[in-house]
Amino acid sequence: MLTKLILLIRSSVFYIGHYAIIVIFSLIGLILTPLPLQTRLRFMRFGVNLSLFWLKLSCNITHKVHNMECIDLNKPSIILSRHESTWEALAFHTIFPLQINVVKKELKNIPFFNFILGSIESILIDQKQALKALKQIKIKGAQAIEKGFWVVIFPGGTRVAPGKITTIQSGGLIFVKQMKTPVYLVTHNAGTVWPKGTFIKQPGTIDIYIKPLEDIASKKLKLISTETQNWFQKQY
Repeated sequence: MLTKLILLIRSSVFYIGHYAIIVIFSLIGLILTPLPLQTRLRFMRFGVNLSLFWLKLSCNITHKVHNMECIDLNKPSIILSRHESTWEALAFHTIFPLQINVVKKELKNIPFFNFILGSIESILIDQKQALKALKQIKIKGAQAIEKGFWVVIFPGGTRVAPGKITTIQSGGLIFVKQMKTPVYLVTHNAGTVWPKGTFIKQPGTIDIYIKPLEDIASKKLKLISTETQNWFQKQY
């Protein structure tokens, strides 16, 4: 009982600081709108670093990246990631090079956070309109790659509980086949410390594992989907 109370207090402290950071950076982000996207992304990355530092202090949550050496940081690339938590949507901005994220349009309804999404030019898609979403990803994703940015896609479309199978949607995979750029599969256990739909955070270390998706041109979508899903379910 005492442990749960302590976790509740620590999580509350985190959210107070986290939302303060969101409000401050969203408002400053509006002022920075005329500046180049690269500048705005770097500014928001600073905000994410502050939130992760506050998460470590308040909730004792840290992370460790494995296989980072397999990444070519000099080439704009695509990340296909398992989605368990809000954590990875934030932390990837500090782990990988400057990036554009594909996110569900419902997130723009969150006060202040919608300003941030606009500032960093996230690709907002309606998951109920698959063809329109695919067109957005193909056009805006390609534009981001051409400008030298990375693109982060959660092909499962929504957060899943740790251990639950991710149903891979085809939109992100079609985009991957279209682009002649490196692709990396990313799996992690963020849902064990920052679960979907829960307020209380659990102390611990989030492990992130990276794998290059190779020979994309010669693989059919079904094989890419299977390989992606198998990596997402891999246990360490």
